[in-house]
Amino acid sequence: MKKSIAVFFLCFIASLPVRADFNDGVVAYLMGQYDKAYSTMRSLAESSNHAYAQYYVGMMHLNGQGVEQDYKEAGRWFRKAAEQRIPQAQYKLGMLYMKGQGLPQDYEYAYSWFRVGASHQHKKSIEAIARAKEKLSEEELKEAEKLGLEFIGKYGPEKDKKEGPKEIRNK
Repeated sequence: MKKSIAVFFLCFIASLPVRADFNDGVVAYLMGQYDKAYSTMRSLAESSNHAYAQYYVGMMHLNGQGVEQDYKEAGRWFRKAAEQRIPQAQYKLGMLYMKGQGLPQDYEYAYSWFRVGASHQHKKSIEAIARAKEKLSEEELKEAEKLGLEFIGKYGPEKDKKEGPKEIRNK
């Protein structure tokens, strides 16, 4: 028992710098200090595979905050976060597919990523499904549904995981 408690505390202490760095990055982002936020988030996104840091790096590329606007790079970072079950990133990735920004315009993929975001109860994803559905033929919709179910199996909610910081849950 003592050994498992010691391991827990060791893991907790080891994760403190990552949490502190992430919080510093969020504060810098909210304060409009995008260069600092980008540097902090990019470091965490790469070195720690931090899903929410990857989302923020995607947002900064999407909006040209601290870096030049680059939809392709935004899509790359959103995909990394989306594959780690971040519903905001799943929605943003779907929007890039929907608009053909940095990624090929693909309504089936857009629909599928919106379905995954919706499986997390992400409001914007739920609303976006109808817009993507309008763009699909009956056959395309069947394929998109199959792909969406596959994605939900891989990237949908896990009962043990927390949803993440409330301040970015529905952006």
